[in-house]
Amino acid sequence: MQNTRRSARAGFLAGVLAYCCWGLIPLYWHLLSAATPTEILSHRIAWTFVFILAVLGFEGRLPELARTVRSLTGPDRRTGVILVLAAAFSSANWLVNIAGVNTGHVVELGIGMFLTPLLTVAIGVLAFRERLDRVQWAAVLLALLGLAVMIANFGSFPWFAVGVSSTWATYSALKKKVELSAWLSLAVEHGLMLLPALLYVLYLASAGEGHFLSGLGPRFDLALAAVGIVTAVPMIAFSFAAPRLPLVVLGFIQYINPILTITLGVLFFGESVTLSEAVPLVFIWSGIALYSWAGIRKANAVDRARARGR
Repeated sequence: MQNTRRSARAGFLAGVLAYCCWGLIPLYWHLLSAATPTEILSHRIAWTFVFILAVLGFEGRLPELARTVRSLTGPDRRTGVILVLAAAFSSANWLVNIAGVNTGHVVELGIGMFLTPLLTVAIGVLAFRERLDRVQWAAVLLALLGLAVMIANFGSFPWFAVGVSSTWATYSALKKKVELSAWLSLAVEHGLMLLPALLYVLYLASAGEGHFLSGLGPRFDLALAAVGIVTAVPMIAFSFAAPRLPLVVLGFIQYINPILTITLGVLFFGESVTLSEAVPLVFIWSGIALYSWAGIRKANAVDRARARGR
C-alpha cells in the first residue's frame, strides 16, 4: 500500500511537471523568435531525435528500435502508416504552438488548449464509437457552442485555437491505436520527420537564411540546440505519470497547461482577454465542468455497484 502511494505521489509530481513545462514553453519559443517557426520546428525534430536515440542507446534499446522499424515496414505496416500520420499531426501541433506565440496569439492558443479534451472526446465518439450519456453529450455541445461563438465574435476563423486543439486531439486518437512503448513510438515519429527537417535546415544554411551558428551568439545557438531536450523533458515526465495516475486525476492536471499559457499571454506577452474570448471560454469551461461531473458520477456509480456485489 505504501509503495502504491509513493508511486501515485511520484506520478502526480511528474504529471504536474509535464503540464507546467508545456504551459511555460511559450517563453522558450519567444526566446527563439529570431528564427522562423518552421526553422524552430525543424531543429526541434532533429535535436529531439538525437536526444531520444541517446536515451535508447544508454538503456541498450537500439536493437529493439531496429526490430521495431523492420516490423513497421513489414508485417506491421498498418501501425507504420498510423505513425506516419501521428508524426505529421504532432509536427503540425508544434508548428501551430510556435507560430501562435511568435505572432501574438498566446491567449488564443490557451483557449484552444482548453477545448482539446472535449474535442478528443468527440473524436473518440466518431472514430472509436465510444458512447456518451446525455450529460456528456451536453458537455461536448457546450464546448462546440463556445467554438461557434468564438468564430462569430472574432469575425474570422480562430486558426490557432482550432489548429492547436484539433491537431493534438487527432494525434492522441491516432496514438490510441499504437501498441508501442512511448520511447520507441517517439523515436519512430521523429525519425520519420528527420529527413525533411534536416533538408530544410541545410537549405536555409545554403541560402544564408539560417539562424543556427549565424552570428546571433552562442546563447541563441545553444538555446536552438537545446530545444530537443526542453521539449523531451515533459514527454518523459508525462510517460512516467500516465500509468501511475487515474485518468480522472490526469484529466484535471492537464488544465495547468492552458491556465499557464493564458496567464503568460496576459502578463508576459501583453495580450488581453477580450469579451470575444471570455464568452467562448465560459461555454468551454461549463462543458469541462459538466463532463467532469458526469465522469465522477459514473465512477461513483461503478464503485457503489462493486460494493453491493461484495
